[in-house]
Amino acid sequence: IPVMNGFRDYVAMLFEEIVKPIVAGYDSCGKGSTDVVLHCGSMYRSCFRHVALYRQLVATTERVEQYVFPFLDKYALLPNFDVSSDAMENLKLVMTAGSDSSNNMMLDENSQRELAELAAAFLTRDYEAVWDQRFNPKLLSADANYMTKRVALQILSTVLLTRSNYAVMIRYVNSRINLVIVMKLLRDTSPHITLDAFHVFKVFVANPSKIPEVEKILRDNSQKLCSYLETLHQDKEASDQQFADEKKLIIATIRGL
Repeated sequence: IPVMNGFRDYVAMLFEEIVKPIVAGYDSCGKGSTDVVLHCGSMYRSCFRHVALYRQLVATTERVEQYVFPFLDKYALLPNFDVSSDAMENLKLVMTAGSDSSNNMMLDENSQRELAELAAAFLTRDYEAVWDQRFNPKLLSADANYMTKRVALQILSTVLLTRSNYAVMIRYVNSRINLVIVMKLLRDTSPHITLDAFHVFKVFVANPSKIPEVEKILRDNSQKLCSYLETLHQDKEASDQQFADEKKLIIATIRGL
């Protein structure tokens, strides 16, 4: 569409001048301007559904620090529910390259593939800063609220199960610390969070190249894990054959360690 191409080219030419105030607009929340923040979020997502603009966003660690990390460091953790939810939507778009949104319906296959490869490159390059320093301790901590933890688990599951993120997946699931975080979330009081945590946990178990520390935790806790998993979401198991099959496979794998 010519008008959208014109929009994309204009933002690309004035990237810093346009994106910087959009991100800074989230600071308006403290002044009671929620509507301003939500408009900024809409503009942010409109920009980075374009491959050329997304490429500029994640091109360097410096760009990511300026225009992505503020959402991980601050905006997703704000007490205003509307604002924090909007910030999480931005993170979902950036970290999954829009793979679980309507964005894919607007892009051709080559563009979808390019977005996924760009996302994988930045998540690998900035792995420690993204996952170890921010995502895990801030979005998956016991202090994070229900919405934050749930969306964060959905983002994580999408990232780990996306083929282009293989390097990120292998590094993430070969971490004893990450496994412990996810196992704790499996015991959350919210059934929605335990279900989302299961879809992350199964990647740890299914990994054929587990490091000794990860395998030891699973083996040492196998009896408790299997007993718990057998009772996990039995209502869903009765109506969802895929979930039932996945549960059986994960339990069998743990018992076979």
